[in-house]
Amino acid sequence: MSISATMPAVVPYLLRLTADPSVPRRNELFGLVLVAAALSAPTDPGNAWDLAVSGPESDHPERALCRAAFAADAAWVRRLLADDELLAGLHLDEGERASLAQAAGL
Repeated sequence: MSISATMPAVVPYLLRLTADPSVPRRNELFGLVLVAAALSAPTDPGNAWDLAVSGPESDHPERALCRAAFAADAAWVRRLLADDELLAGLHLDEGERASLAQAAGL
């Protein structure tokens, strides 16, 4: 799995839509946000497995651009992570929370 070059442009919209309680199926949108955050994680150049699976950062500039989009909208990420109504039925583990927070530079 990987993210496309369009994902950095989509992240701001996904965050805002997911934060809006009137949007139907926003828990599914939040799933997309979590996947985008996880897939935008930087590759550890010292980890051969990580490099084999994800490839070097230099080959995937969309990951850094996606992290920049999350960081630019870190306030929306904080809002989502504090949204008890949204999170109530999702059973997020600490790794998922950490991945999203890391993508936003929190």
